[in-house]
Amino acid sequence: MVMPLLDEHARLLPPVTRRIIARSALSYAILWLVGIILILSGTGRIQMLGAGLLVPGGAHFAHGHIAFGVVALAAVAVAVLLWWMVGAFVAPFIVWGIDLAWSVAMASGHHHDDTALAVLPTVVPAVVALAAIAHGLRHRRRLETAARTNHVLSARPVEVTRVPSRAVLPVGEATPEDLARLRLAFDLALQPIDRFDGFDRRDQFREAALRYQLSILGYTLSTYRYNYAPAFSGYLAEAGARSIQKMSDRRVWGYWALENAWGRMKPGRDPVDNTDNIMLTGWQGVSVGMFESLEDDRFSQPGAITYRWSDTESYANDFHSLAVSIEGNMRRSPYTLYSCEPRWIYPVCNTFGVNTLVLHDRLHGTNMFAGLEEAIRRAYLEEFHRPDGRIIGVRSETLGISWSPWSGDGVWLPTTYWMHAALPDLAHRSWQLMRENVLRHDGERFHLPRTLANRCDAGSYSFGRDTFGQIMLAMAAREIGDEEVASNVLDHLDHHEPIQTINEATTFTQTSTQGNLYSLMARFGRHSGLRDLIGHGAQSTWHGGPRLGDASYPDVLVARAVNDGAALECVLYPGAGARRVKLTIDRAQPHRTYRVRGAHESQACADTDGTFLLTIDLGGRTELKVEPQL
Repeated sequence: MVMPLLDEHARLLPPVTRRIIARSALSYAILWLVGIILILSGTGRIQMLGAGLLVPGGAHFAHGHIAFGVVALAAVAVAVLLWWMVGAFVAPFIVWGIDLAWSVAMASGHHHDDTALAVLPTVVPAVVALAAIAHGLRHRRRLETAARTNHVLSARPVEVTRVPSRAVLPVGEATPEDLARLRLAFDLALQPIDRFDGFDRRDQFREAALRYQLSILGYTLSTYRYNYAPAFSGYLAEAGARSIQKMSDRRVWGYWALENAWGRMKPGRDPVDNTDNIMLTGWQGVSVGMFESLEDDRFSQPGAITYRWSDTESYANDFHSLAVSIEGNMRRSPYTLYSCEPRWIYPVCNTFGVNTLVLHDRLHGTNMFAGLEEAIRRAYLEEFHRPDGRIIGVRSETLGISWSPWSGDGVWLPTTYWMHAALPDLAHRSWQLMRENVLRHDGERFHLPRTLANRCDAGSYSFGRDTFGQIMLAMAAREIGDEEVASNVLDHLDHHEPIQTINEATTFTQTSTQGNLYSLMARFGRHSGLRDLIGHGAQSTWHGGPRLGDASYPDVLVARAVNDGAALECVLYPGAGARRVKLTIDRAQPHRTYRVRGAHESQACADTDGTFLLTIDLGGRTELKVEPQL
């Protein structure tokens, strides 16, 4: 198929954004008119109040106190930044209100500057006009880029895989090095539910929050199981379940009480039944849907996901309520996509909401995504893509504005990766634009531009290294099917990035926990692996036949486990030195005899529950095969 072309005739502002900005402009125009009336008709404090309404710090400038005015402007700018970072919508108004009260109170006995009073009404309109001109010039350049790019896109068909991408899904075999890397995920997930040892603890509002690390932990475990060990439950399933259960801890989701209060001025603490917070519902929804695709539907049972505030206050939810919240908010939002932090819409977070709906539709026979697909596609194409094809990383639901720096590669790459499951043509277009216009090869490896954003580790807010960006590059490349880039990047990381091994778990030392987990997703991913997992789930044969139901961790590391509906094949390694171990085989046919290779037992008979035990001496790579005896 041909990739969707860029809009060479895109309007200066997309439809919804145009309406939102017009509404914002009208609100300020009313405030501006009130300020003018107060200046012209009043005296003293009334005039200063009018000057302060025109622009933050305006009363100070009218007094001739330039330094105070600059401080007031800077304080409001910081408050806007605070609103963006933690959803504190009230912050700019509080700061502006305090400044107004202060400047009006000091008005008595101070002269005012007539020139300043004459200039102040022109400041904001002039700034807006300059911004509009700058945006218009950038928009023209982007349209020209779109026209040039379309010539390339129209001549280059894209191979979008079907779902599933192949008749028999591939199941790989992990190396000892792979297993040493994977142990980080098991060590994080299998600790007691109320412990968070090994997780980064920076804040719970932005990218380094625990909810993101826990969600990515769940994705990592599901990715490994899907592509390497679909016939293993045991501690792999238990680790996935715990990564979901840990999200119910107040330390993970309690941030929402503050964000809802200072962002929406609402007292409610429920992290699901609200008009925002896709940064929890969407992210956790994908983790739950992946788990249910490979194990069971325990988290779809009523109250299975209960967020506990205290012994007397909790919020009972499940997979269904997460999906219903996402669907309802998308239908409510004029953008279709909706807010993470109150009033700030991130398209990357919305890809998780979209994938949650796709998973829920497949697993429970609903039509949530189907009913919204056209609107979602239109939102991404019109409201959250620039004419040159770049993702617009964030947009204000209230003001319609976006931050240009938030259209960088660090946002573009994960959006491309997570978009591939539901909107594969857009994901392929994004990747092609990235490949042609952004990536550079220096003869040794692929590089992203040396921007500040590309040298930031989002999981720790540390700057200077490009490791996190390289990991995101490898993830997206492998999912899209550009193995040249993926293999090159991962090979370079393995050979040049500092590592450490603690308790047999190998990690990158100068990368956050989140970055290390993403690196596992890249390592254990494959072409269309995410698309297959979300859109198709487990292969039908995996649901039948014997399964490796239990093994002890870390004694037994499972490098491969797959069945064809009748026979089980495993590759196992010792994780705590050579030793004799017991394995539980389940889901066999009750009372049936199985031929065994690789264990002490040469045959075994399943009990009434379809289970039996095997004994294996693990000293290195060990193959196990269990098949029905004819």
